[in-house]
Parts: sequence; C-alpha cells; structure tokens
Amino acid sequence: MSGWFTIAKWEILRSKLKFDTRSMIILTLSLIMVIVASYAASHTGMSMNQKIYLAAISQPQISPIIDTDQRFDHVLVDMFGASNYHEYGADLAIIGNNVYIRDTRKAAAAGDALENTFKTYREVVLSSYNDINNSHPVWVTVRDLERPQDFHLAGAGDTAEGISRGIRETEMPEGIPGTSSQNGYASSGTARPGSSTISPEEIAALDAMEGKTFFERQTIATPSNFSAPIPFTAILYAFLFIFPIYFISQFYSTSLMDERTNRRGELILAAPLKGRDVVIGKTVPYIAITMAIQAAITLYILGIPSTLEETGRILLVLAAILPVVLLFFALSFYSAILSRSFKELTFASVFLSVIISGYLFFPAMFANIHAISSISPITLVVRLIEGETVLVNTYLFSTLPFYFVAISVYTFGTFIFREEDLFTQKPITAKIVDCFELFLSYPYGSVFLLSIIFIPFVYMTQLMLIVMLFNLPVPYSIITMILLSAMAEEIVKSVGIYTLFQRKIAGITARNAIKYSVLSGAGFFVGEKAVALLTLAPIASSAFGSVMTMGALLLIPLFLHITTVLISSMVMYWKGTRHYLMAVVLATLFHSIYNLIILRGLLF
Repeated sequence: MSGWFTIAKWEILRSKLKFDTRSMIILTLSLIMVIVASYAASHTGMSMNQKIYLAAISQPQISPIIDTDQRFDHVLVDMFGASNYHEYGADLAIIGNNVYIRDTRKAAAAGDALENTFKTYREVVLSSYNDINNSHPVWVTVRDLERPQDFHLAGAGDTAEGISRGIRETEMPEGIPGTSSQNGYASSGTARPGSSTISPEEIAALDAMEGKTFFERQTIATPSNFSAPIPFTAILYAFLFIFPIYFISQFYSTSLMDERTNRRGELILAAPLKGRDVVIGKTVPYIAITMAIQAAITLYILGIPSTLEETGRILLVLAAILPVVLLFFALSFYSAILSRSFKELTFASVFLSVIISGYLFFPAMFANIHAISSISPITLVVRLIEGETVLVNTYLFSTLPFYFVAISVYTFGTFIFREEDLFTQKPITAKIVDCFELFLSYPYGSVFLLSIIFIPFVYMTQLMLIVMLFNLPVPYSIITMILLSAMAEEIVKSVGIYTLFQRKIAGITARNAIKYSVLSGAGFFVGEKAVALLTLAPIASSAFGSVMTMGALLLIPLFLHITTVLISSMVMYWKGTRHYLMAVVLATLFHSIYNLIILRGLLF
C-alpha cells in the first residue's frame, strides 16, 4: 500500500478523534434545530420587516390591500382621525383618494412600499380572471446583448476620432432592434441566444415563469414585473462555492500547525516515508471532502443531470473550481509551515484569503460584461451555470495560473517539510530562503529554472493588479501597473541570485554576478513568452494586456531582463546582500523607464 494512502487514513482517523461523542451529539442537535427553525420561519412568513410602517386609512375597502403587505400596520379611522394620526406619528395617511406622507425618510420609504403593494395587488386581481393575454396585453421578452469592448489599444485601422470616442468598427448582427449605424460607426453589441418564449395562455404557465429560482435569468415579464439584471449574481455564486473552501482549509492548516506545536509530527518524519508522501497523504482527504461539497452545490444549482450534455456541464463546473481549491489549500499548507504560532497562522490565512477572494470576486462582477472578467475562474462557473460555452483558451487563461502557483507552493513547502524548519523558531524570511536554497542545491536546480518557475507568481500578481486598477483612469492605472509589475519581476529574477550569495552557495564575484544575471534573465524571458502564448489571448488587445506581453516578437526584452537583474546583482556585489532592497528598487526604476518609453504613445 502506498505511503501517502496510509497517511491519509491516519489523518481521517485523527480528525475524527478531535470530536468526542458528546460534542458530535451536541453539534448534530444544533444543526437539526437550525434546520427546523429555518423551515418554520420560511413557512410562517416571519420576517424582520413586519409592521415597520404605520398607515392611517379612512376607507374600509383599502384594508384588504394593506393586509397583503406584512410591512404595514394600519388603523381604520375616520377622516379626522387619519389626519391626527398623520400629524402625530403615522408614516402616511390615506384619506379618500389621496395619500399624505410625512416629511421623513422612513415615510418616503413607506410611500414607495405602498406603491409597490398596490401594483402587486393589481397584478393578482388581473391574473385571477384566467384570461392572461387580455389582462396582460403587453409582454417584455428579454434579450441579452454583448457590451462593446472599448478597452483596447490603438490599432492601425482605428481613426483618431474613433479612438477618442472609444468605438471600433465592427459588424452588427441582423434582426436585433436598436442596432442601426450612426455617424458611420456600427454598434459592436452581439446578441446572445434570446428567449423564444411567448406570452402564457394559462394561469399555470404564468405561475411557472414567475416561480423561477433566484439564479435563473429572466426571459419574459410584464412591464411592471420587469427587473433589469444585476451584476451581483456572480458574487452569490462565488460565495456558495468559496465559503466551504474557507471552512475546510482552516481545519487543514490547523491540523498541520497542531502537529508542529505538540511535536507529534516528529513521529511521522521518523517513519520510512518520503516528505512528498506525507504531504500528499495529509492533503488528499481534505481536497476530496471539499470537492464532494462542491459537487453537491453544483447539483443543487443545476439539478440532477439527465443527459450527457448536462453531465458534462457539471464536470466542467467542477473542473473550473478545482484549481481554486488547490490554490487555497497550497497557501494554507505553506502558511502552516512558515508560521511560528497560531497567531501568525491566523494572520497569514486571513491575509492570503482576502487577496485570493478579491482575485476571484471582483472580476466575476463583470461576468458577461468585459473580457477582464475571464481572469477569475468563478466567471467560468457563472457562464457554465447560465448555459454558455467556455472555450479551451479561456479555461487555460483563467485556471493555469492557479494550477502552476499551487503546484509550485506545494513543491517549495515540501522542500522545508523537515525537522529543522518545522520544529524551530526560524524567521519566516529564513524559511522562505531555505526553500530556494534547497532547490538551487539540487543537481538540476538553477537560477534559470527558478526564474521560469516564478513566472506564474508574477503572472497572477499582474492579473491582481488589473483587478485593483481596472476602475482607475487609464493613464494613471497603466503607470501604476508598470511600476508594480516591474518590481514583482525584479524580485523574482533576483531572489535566486540573492540566495546564492547570501547562503554562500556561490562566491560574491563580478563574474558570478554576470553569469547568474544572464541565466536568470534568459529564464524569465523564456517563461514569460511561453505563458503569453498559452494564456493571454483573451486580454491581449487590452491596454493592461500590452503591459504583460510587450515585445513578444522582439529580443529587446531579453536584453532588458538581463540588464535589470544585472543591476541588482552588481549592487549586491558592491554593497553586499544586506542592500538587496536597494538593488531591487534601482532595477525596478530602470525597468519602469523602459516600459514607459515603449508605451508613451498610449499614455501621453
């Protein structure tokens, strides 16, 4: 039997022992009580908004209408009493055919609620006649159009006037209303598959359409019931899928940290097992449980599949969420190894979770609106749930960074999964440098390969910068991204050379500085262009994409990477490794000036 499988069984058994029988009984009873209370609340109409508005009415026939809205508490009085109530406390008074509203924000909200109550009551009355097409003679069919992609670089075919207006000449689909050409330019909206639904003929058909779930897109409605789509549905999807990952990753990191603090992990390290077997065995159970929960959530949203196509869609949703799971667990694993106490582990877990959550949530808000949304795998999940098709290059663009970073983090974490790093109070920076030292000490380890391995980290950092800077004005956002992207690149290119010099693996000589600079710069150049060709197609035409791919067909960037890392190396050669931060800053400034010169036509 494989060693990792044995470790996995021990991990599951040890997790069970954390909860005794009494705790399990209390936890089960609490869960049952929550379910019963939620079910009772949903069927009894209980709400926090009950009777928050007071209305004084003088006409008895209005009482049944007011009673349909639980937000209203009303009193039936004569005209004089209604006037007194309105003057001394009622939010609104209905006297005859007039509604009187007090001059307060709460009363204004009550007026809006009353208007909606009357509209809803009218809809119910009209629907009760069982003559839908006569009672609702006007129907609205909803068709979604693609938003024009204005976020692009100036091309050879773009006129100055067109660029200033943010318009590109594109073809327009036929048969869509409101797509006529104006000023010589055609709108670039493209129609998504619209609804072929016709107006219902019976009450049952109307109820079926109005009884759609929250996640279903509206396709047909009456004018009074039409509601514009909101961009926050993707956030709800993200919350449903990401929350279980948060929860289980905490158990995962706590389990690792617990073995470090009570030193029980020393017994595992003493076993005749490889470090990677121990890491895999401790990780697989938690990932399996998480993916099972993700599958249950997907089945809840999409339903039980009845065809091969529906089964494939469910599998694609799980394939889109898998790299997110892997990255969360990789960061939890690495945090548990680096942290010296549970306090540090909590800080690291929360900090990294917030960063990854922003990476996932913010782009997903622009799903179906902008190509930038493809950065987040949650966007793929939203599109798949809504019945759209996800292309292979889009999937790679969204998920490959997650896969690469997760694998790299697990690899570096496995390097220091040893006694001298797990059970000592080394500083976090020293443990990180230990990872690089062990990698460079291997026969096939080199700064050339290390720079290639770091490409996904820089790639994800730049994509995160796009998310953060997307809503800033273009000149300032591009300049900021150039500076921060250059700094990220210079750090990862020079950290291998810093490790060689700081840990005395190589002598601090001018010859070594030049040699390792050439290797590191060449490795970064090779990895950068490979990633650009594989994944950047969805945003290659955007201004931010240009910062990440500039010079893809030229050798000038190769000399740039070598020159900038050489600046860092020579500063460490002259001043020592303690001035590493100054070396990175100087290299960043040189790199940023070059990028600003290349993009001066876009910025100025």
